[in-house]
Amino acid sequence: MKAPKLFVKPLLFMVVVFGMIAVVTSMTFSSRLRREMTREYESKALALARSVAESDIATILSQDAGALQARIDQYLGIAAVSYVLVADEKGDVLAHTFVPVIPGRILSLVRETPRVETREEHIMRDIELDGKRYLHVSSPILSGLAGDVHIGMDYEVIDSNIHEAVLEQQVVMLILFGASLLLVFLFVVNISKPLRQLTDYAGRVAVKDFGKVPLIESDDEVGQLARAMEAMTGQISELVGNLEDRVRQKTRELQEARDALRQKVEERTSELMRTNTQLKIEIAERKVIGDALRKAEKKYRAIFENAVEGIYQSSPSGRFQDTNPALARILGYKSPEDLMSSIYDIGTQMYVDPNRRKEFLRLIEERGEVKNFVSKVRKRDGRIIWIAENARQIKDKNGNLVCFEGSIEDITMRKKAEDQLKRQAFHDPLTGLPNRALFLDHLRMAMERSRRRKHMFAVLYMDLDRFKVVNDSLGHDAGDELLRGVARVLEKCGRSVDTIARFGGDEFAILQEEISAPKDAIAIARRILEGVRQPFSIGGNEVFTSASLGIVLKTDGYDRPEALLRDADTAMYRAKELGKSRFKVFNRKMHDQALQLMELETDLRRAVDLREFEVVYQPVVRLDTRQVCGFEALVRWRHPEHGIIGPGDFVSLAEDTGLIYAIDNMVLEEACAQVRRWQSLTVDCDGPLSVNVNISGKHFGQSMLAGQISRALEDSGLAPGSLNIEITESALMDNPNVAEEILLQLKDLGVHICIDDFGTGYSSLSYLQRFPIDVVKVDRSFIIAVDKDPDSQAIVRTIFSLGESMGLKIVAEGVETSGQLDFLEREGCQFVQGYFFYKPLTVTEVDNLLEGQRRA
Repeated sequence: MKAPKLFVKPLLFMVVVFGMIAVVTSMTFSSRLRREMTREYESKALALARSVAESDIATILSQDAGALQARIDQYLGIAAVSYVLVADEKGDVLAHTFVPVIPGRILSLVRETPRVETREEHIMRDIELDGKRYLHVSSPILSGLAGDVHIGMDYEVIDSNIHEAVLEQQVVMLILFGASLLLVFLFVVNISKPLRQLTDYAGRVAVKDFGKVPLIESDDEVGQLARAMEAMTGQISELVGNLEDRVRQKTRELQEARDALRQKVEERTSELMRTNTQLKIEIAERKVIGDALRKAEKKYRAIFENAVEGIYQSSPSGRFQDTNPALARILGYKSPEDLMSSIYDIGTQMYVDPNRRKEFLRLIEERGEVKNFVSKVRKRDGRIIWIAENARQIKDKNGNLVCFEGSIEDITMRKKAEDQLKRQAFHDPLTGLPNRALFLDHLRMAMERSRRRKHMFAVLYMDLDRFKVVNDSLGHDAGDELLRGVARVLEKCGRSVDTIARFGGDEFAILQEEISAPKDAIAIARRILEGVRQPFSIGGNEVFTSASLGIVLKTDGYDRPEALLRDADTAMYRAKELGKSRFKVFNRKMHDQALQLMELETDLRRAVDLREFEVVYQPVVRLDTRQVCGFEALVRWRHPEHGIIGPGDFVSLAEDTGLIYAIDNMVLEEACAQVRRWQSLTVDCDGPLSVNVNISGKHFGQSMLAGQISRALEDSGLAPGSLNIEITESALMDNPNVAEEILLQLKDLGVHICIDDFGTGYSSLSYLQRFPIDVVKVDRSFIIAVDKDPDSQAIVRTIFSLGESMGLKIVAEGVETSGQLDFLEREGCQFVQGYFFYKPLTVTEVDNLLEGQRRA
């Protein structure tokens, strides 16, 4: 049987009503059931916890873990009990039912419980483990003196019971709904039958079929309607006939009017066609403009919505009128709507400093816009960020201010990067101390304060002694650790107003401000020297070091901070020259000496380029024949202004500046070539003439010495056996391993090795055996007093005896008197050198000497 259409509306009504009833009753019933079951769980968990705490107190106090474990395992059989844990008064676990380990969340709760101030009552907590909810009950044992019992109840049982109860209720409601639906269906069918008959009759009347009205004998409204329709049928039939006549008459009139109207329509149609054509053109134009406007709006809306920068419109009173998602994201809001509803006053709610809004309004009032307006603002969660803001005024056609329109960019990362770059630019990355740039800035400010008011300060410049030894022996990591340790010592010795900086390497500087007298700077210098001398523990090794300090106390008269540092550095080097591990206060004499030294260095560099050096030769005399058998090549600097300068006045400077390599190489080449020429002019003196060339110890840090000597011998044609390379004891002992390797290379060339100034250096006889030495020159300090000083005589005899036993050639330097010569002859000395025979000679003087010796 087909369901009547009247049944649809009651059906929908019943579905809505029954649905609302089902939802309301389910929520009410489940809420009530959850409260009751939760209350029952809490009381059950509390009862179980108290049961364990009171009934098993003896087992807990005895801390019998086995018995206690067996006891609490029984509770796992109780419905909804998930775990049981017993802890002592310190929070240490005595027994538990977890397998295999106790979750970290439970452990933290157990350890926090003894620190709760009120221990008389139980503590209930809702916790979550592995995605499941539990009721965690903590009950004190003897008011917490004996510990606590912790029981966990699984909420999943409550959720399951509620689900089953709600499901049962829904099934009952569904059954009731079906029964009600059947009763409504039967009721509607009974009503719809006579109504359907009347509906069919009304359809026949609509097609002028006024037949018999259906017979409906009921006394209700439907029956009354059927009888009324039957009475109306005759009247309707008569009215329809009259109406048809009138319609025919009016139709004729309408046809006449239609013909007249048609003529007018044709006339207006032509006019309308013309107008329509014009409208089509205008519509097409408007369509094109509209499409362009829609595209532009879509384009700029996409830019607005997807822009990385925050874009906004705000009222002059301080409310956001429109924002894009990027601004909401920057300020920590979920959406633009959330942002606009939360912030009603930009000045107080967004800016950290409310005065920034006032400054913003002032600038935009003066200029009509603001650019790169940097401020700190608060995000929704309270965090502080940096923003850069650009905005302009929007005014109406009358010039009245409507709103502000602008953009906001989050520059927090850029600000952090700038701060980091500033720190890196002005701080030493190894020690964290200020670097040279920041120190000079502080020093410049101190100088300005000193000019404005009576402000005394001092500058200390420090350099570590023997720092290279630490780097070479323990490695650069140990050296870096030592530098960090020294930095901490300086920080302890300094004050909060002082600036302590590292300039690089092992150089430090201290700016000591607000001192009352120069003694304050000297006091801190002493503390620093004492602190640096203490041992440093680096990589399990005890490392000792020391420092040299230069101090500038009289800071008046300086215009630039660099000049102050220069003089402090000068004083520091003077302290090193005086023996290291000390301080030296700068005076004007040091500056004058430094200027002279700098001038001398400049002249020395020019002298190397212009070859202003000349080589003189001091003869070596063989005593038994009194003939010259060799020469020592000595360099002299012929300065264009100061005249002849001896090696003692410029060799150390040449070594410091690295010019010694060029000077020694020039002397070597010239001496080899000159002696080779003299060998071709004179007879042998028990062998060919030889030449001694002094080599700086700096060459032993390079690998080019053997190559330079080989090239000089090859270019000059001098036999290697005629060349004696003179070196000092200190040059050998500074780096014995490298020295030994280089000396062996020289021996492979065939040259002889000579020790100069023997006895004045390390005075170690072991190196005579270790190194391939051929000639020993006794220092003149022993020869001077040999004619009257027994000690000097004993030393010289020992050297002669040692040389004879080791097969070494011995040469006595500095022979100036006949008494000295007599002693040397008695002791069997064969070779001497000194003013008693010859001073250093020029090439021309040597030519004359050898010519005379050849004729003799």
